Amino acid sequence: MSQLSEIEAPVQLKMSVGDGHLLLGVTPTGASAGSPGSPYGTISRFGGGPVTALAMPERGAGSQSDSGVGLSVGYESGGFRADIGSTPLGFGQSDVTAGARYRTALTDDLTVAVDLSRRPVTDSLLSFAGVRDARTGDRWGGVSASGGRVDLTWDDGELGIYGYGSLHGLTGTRVRSNARAELGGGMYWHVHRTSNADLTAGLSFTGLSYQRNLRYFTVGHGGYFSPQQFVSFGIPVEWAQRNGRLSYQLKGSVGVQYFKEDAAPYFPNSPSRQVSAVQAAADALAFGETGATAIYPGQSRTGLGYNLGAAMEYQMHPQVFVGGHLSLNNARNYREFAGGLYVRYAFQPYNGLQAFPVNPLRSPYSY
Repeated sequence: MSQLSEIEAPVQLKMSVGDGHLLLGVTPTGASAGSPGSPYGTISRFGGGPVTALAMPERGAGSQSDSGVGLSVGYESGGFRADIGSTPLGFGQSDVTAGARYRTALTDDLTVAVDLSRRPVTDSLLSFAGVRDARTGDRWGGVSASGGRVDLTWDDGELGIYGYGSLHGLTGTRVRSNARAELGGGMYWHVHRTSNADLTAGLSFTGLSYQRNLRYFTVGHGGYFSPQQFVSFGIPVEWAQRNGRLSYQLKGSVGVQYFKEDAAPYFPNSPSRQVSAVQAAADALAFGETGATAIYPGQSRTGLGYNLGAAMEYQMHPQVFVGGHLSLNNARNYREFAGGLYVRYAFQPYNGLQAFPVNPLRSPYSY
């Protein structure tokens, strides 16, 4: 149920306006999670829950997929950037997206950035597009996180130290509201740095906490990872270089992660539905369904996590650039692979140096 396959084809137009640039975006998007399995132990954890699984044992919840077109308009100038748009129109649940970010130097070495935003949570089809249980007609999902973040970075050219903090509220259609707090930071060393190459290595820390565990798929849950405690320590390494018309970047990180999740009711928004689910689970247990329950158990886990990434851009012609990016993230019970190819066309010939580090075109829903 948490599986997600997604294809996007973002088209972006960037033009000079005043002292900055206007950005217009259109993003056709298709997303699919397949169909929930039919055994009671699986189908009772989706949509209508144990009551529906017992009442309609031969009926499936339906294929879970959606498609639509996202729209956006933005403006950037110097250290300021703002945008407003939508999650794909045509999805079962669509929402407004918006953000404003300002970054400025406080001293020669110290910079601060402030970000206010409303962004979609794209962990699953449920959190991104919303889903429907064909057995009951229930529709729910489409979760967005609204809040702010502050970043501080000190970099003297050889050593860098950074820290950040954020607070967000999370809401969705027929999904229990939630809150998230995050703190993080680290340091990095410019092991080798020239005007065309930069090798950095460092240490990183992230601490995260959600008010409620809502990562499941019955009505009221949001289908997104929401631990009450999450701590990770990592060792990131990054190499960036440009050579003539080519600019590329390789990066990776390995570390240790710990998380703890509280137990959660099947229906966090509906006490009456939860009572019915408890009774239905007891009936299913009496009928021989092993492990039938109406409470998602809590858990805590410690393990290794790693991520790998690569990006490149090559200037084929004074007005044509081609590029791509790949990434792999892995942790316990979780793996994400993403990649993209793109072409940029400049209305005016460009004969300057290539972007360094490379800045590939990515999905507008990758935050």
